[in-house]
Amino acid sequence: MKKMFTAGLAAVMAMSLCACGGGQTAPATTSAPAAETTAAAAETTAAGEEEKKEETDQAAAAGGGYVVALCNYSIGNSWRAQMEQEFMAEAEKLKAEGVVSEYYITNSNDDINKQISDMQDLITKKVDAIIITAASPTALAPIVEEATEEGIKVVSFDNVVETEEQVATVGIDEKEFGRIGAEWLAEKLGGKGKIVVLNGIAGTATDALRWGGAEEVFRQYPDIEVLGSANASWDYAQGKAAMESMLSAYPEIDGVWSQGGAMTQGAIDAFIAAGRDLVPMTSEGNNGAIRAWIENKDKGLSCIAPSNPTYTSAEALRVAIRALNGEEVPSNVVMDMETVTEDNVDQYYRTDMPDSYWVLTELDDETLERLYK
Repeated sequence: MKKMFTAGLAAVMAMSLCACGGGQTAPATTSAPAAETTAAAAETTAAGEEEKKEETDQAAAAGGGYVVALCNYSIGNSWRAQMEQEFMAEAEKLKAEGVVSEYYITNSNDDINKQISDMQDLITKKVDAIIITAASPTALAPIVEEATEEGIKVVSFDNVVETEEQVATVGIDEKEFGRIGAEWLAEKLGGKGKIVVLNGIAGTATDALRWGGAEEVFRQYPDIEVLGSANASWDYAQGKAAMESMLSAYPEIDGVWSQGGAMTQGAIDAFIAAGRDLVPMTSEGNNGAIRAWIENKDKGLSCIAPSNPTYTSAEALRVAIRALNGEEVPSNVVMDMETVTEDNVDQYYRTDMPDSYWVLTELDDETLERLYK
C-alpha cells in the first residue's frame, strides 16, 4: 500500500477493489411424495440462498470491502487538520475490520475549481463513497449530483452541500451554534452595547449558518450595535490581526461575537496587547482559547463555547458505510452539540496538549501526540 503525507497527515492511496461470491446447489430429493418433494425443495433452496448470501458477504469482505474518500477543501487551520486525522483513524479501523479496502484523501486548499476537479477524479476512480466538506454549498452541488448519478454514496458534513442528490448531511446545528453565543452575549450585555464580529471563511455553509443564527438574535436587540466584522478563517493569526484593526478603529467595544475558538484566542491576545479591558467573548472548544479563558477569568473575561467536534468526519464516514450496507439513514444527521461554559470549562482544558488541539475528539492519546508533536 502506498501512502502520501500532507501537512503531517497520511492520505492512503487506494488499490483496486475486488469482490467475489460463491454458493451451492440445493440437493435433489427423489423418494418423497410430490407435494413433500416440492416443499422440501423450496425449503432447501431458501436455505441455500441464505447460505449463498452469507458466503457472498464474507467473500466481499475478504476481497477488500469498500473504497471510500474524503474530499476536503482545506486543512488551513488546526480544526481541519484534526478533522482529517479523525477520518483517517476511522478509515483505518474499518480497514482492520475488512469493511474498507482503501481510502483516498484530497485537499483543494480553498480552491473551489480544484475541489470540483478532485471530485471528478474520485468519480473516475469509481470509489464507493465520498465524504465531502465543501468550499461552497452551491458550487459543489452539480458534481455531487454527478457522483450520485454514478452510484456513489455521497455524504457532506461540516460545510455541507445544498442538494437533495446525496445520501445525507452530517453535523451539528450550525444556526443553533450561532444562536447560543448571540443569546449569551446579549444577556451578558444587558441587551445593549457595541460589539464586533469575527466570522469564518466567506462563502462556506458553516460561516453563513453560524452568522445567520447569531444575526437573528441580534435583530431582536435594537440597542446592540454591530460596529464591524471580519472574516478570519477560524484562524488564530487572522483573528488576532482582525481584532487589532478593530481595536484601532473602535475606541469602545463592549463584546465580541466570534464563531471560532482560535479566532477568539487571537482576539483575547489582541485586547491584552492593546491594554484594553477584556469583554465578554463567544468562543469554541479550542484548547488555546480555553487556556486563555481560564487564565483571564480573574481579569474580567467571560466566555461561552458551543463546539463542533472534529470527529464529525468520522461520523460522516460511518453514515456512508451504513448506506453502502443498504441501511436506511436520515437525510440530515444532526449531532449533539456540547457547550463549554463558565461552570464546566476546567473539565475540558488539557495541560498536556498544545493550544492548537480541539477538545472534542475521538482520537487516542498516541494519535494526538503524533499529530501535535
